[in-house]
Amino acid sequence: MSYKILIPARLDSTRLPGKPLRDIAGKTLIQRVVEQAKKSSADLVCVATDSTLIIEHCNEIGVESILTKQTHKTGTDRLFEACELLKLDENEIVLNVQGDEPFIDPVDIQNLFNLLEKNNANMATLFTNLQDNEENDPSVVKLWMNPENLVKDFSRDINHLEKAKAKKHLGIYAYRVQFLRQFIDWKQSVNELQRNLEQMRVLDNNHLISARISQGEIHLGVDTASDLAKAVEIAKKTDEHF
Repeated sequence: MSYKILIPARLDSTRLPGKPLRDIAGKTLIQRVVEQAKKSSADLVCVATDSTLIIEHCNEIGVESILTKQTHKTGTDRLFEACELLKLDENEIVLNVQGDEPFIDPVDIQNLFNLLEKNNANMATLFTNLQDNEENDPSVVKLWMNPENLVKDFSRDINHLEKAKAKKHLGIYAYRVQFLRQFIDWKQSVNELQRNLEQMRVLDNNHLISARISQGEIHLGVDTASDLAKAVEIAKKTDEHF
């Protein structure tokens, strides 16, 4: 079965304005995300954005993109509008790859698709092990799982549940279009708003999220100027090998 990759991107990041168009060793952030996504077996990779500047940039580098509304409250809302504009079938599997993950491993993308298809789940995501300096960092989202590798809970606070079992959540998701439709029809939940984690809307509506560990070696979301500097150094080293 085939699948699509949609990459939500917007310019109005409060911590790093203009983030998708920031330069990382000769390529923009969004360009690097797309290049990694295209190494997977997806039959479509498309940037979903509310910015004409990002659309223009995607046109310049030969990347498919689609213009969405500026009024969306969450990236998932933007994703669903893109599904409708692309006229995707209700049973189509869509992967939401964040536009700030320049080193996302294409193997992880493929594994996530396989997980959703195998489990016939509504939603699937990835995790990795926490580093010591990430445990008390509220910008790093933690998750806890049950023995069946279903997510029990998400939190920015490592002491929310048993500390020793906390993992680092990676912001990549797989879903079917019909589930995305359900998601946007639900009101934003209390836990979603309190924790600023839109995935809580799924758990608060008693739906299951499957999860598996990432096979990738680099897990860096570019959210700040410091993250950008780290990404530049990593890109310089990894680009030398190609």
